[in-house]
Amino acid sequence: LAIRPGEFVTFLGPSGSGKTTTLNAIAGFITPTSGSVVIDDKEVTGLAPNKRNLGMVFQNYALFPHMTVEQNVSFGLHGRGLSRSETASRVTDALDMVRLSGYGTRRPKELSGGQQQRVALARALVYRPPILLMDEPLGALDKQLRDQMQVEIARLHRDLGTTFLFVTHDQGEALALSDRIVLFQGGRVV
Repeated sequence: LAIRPGEFVTFLGPSGSGKTTTLNAIAGFITPTSGSVVIDDKEVTGLAPNKRNLGMVFQNYALFPHMTVEQNVSFGLHGRGLSRSETASRVTDALDMVRLSGYGTRRPKELSGGQQQRVALARALVYRPPILLMDEPLGALDKQLRDQMQVEIARLHRDLGTTFLFVTHDQGEALALSDRIVLFQGGRVV
């Protein structure tokens, strides 16, 4: 499977079909038993996840409940050698991107599900990764919030030009968002 820079590709298929496993192999959370992962013509199969420069958004948001929104978003920037002012600027930009300006001092429990998902998006985008991986990021939201977040994700993709890899079992979601859809069944791309 080859994905072009800036493309929005969705992995679609039923539960257990291999979508998330493939995404996790790309992210470096698991090592594939065969094949390789190549990003920007560089073999990264054996590279640790934190060395791949990929953004990741999980279904359950994975926000730290004891941290503020700003602290959650800046978490991925620690250890990257950025100044305090550059970190603050990037956090502000990321929160602006997901339309959460003014929410920086709140904690996750003070936010709606859609707002929490936008914080997770901001955290994944704050260090400007060339590829954003999303594992069923809308799965925990109700229908109305899912529809709103689809619009937000499509807008972010259009505005950023970042490559998006999106996992879902929802055909409508895949059709609404994707440049291309990769259909999985029984652990294979069909």
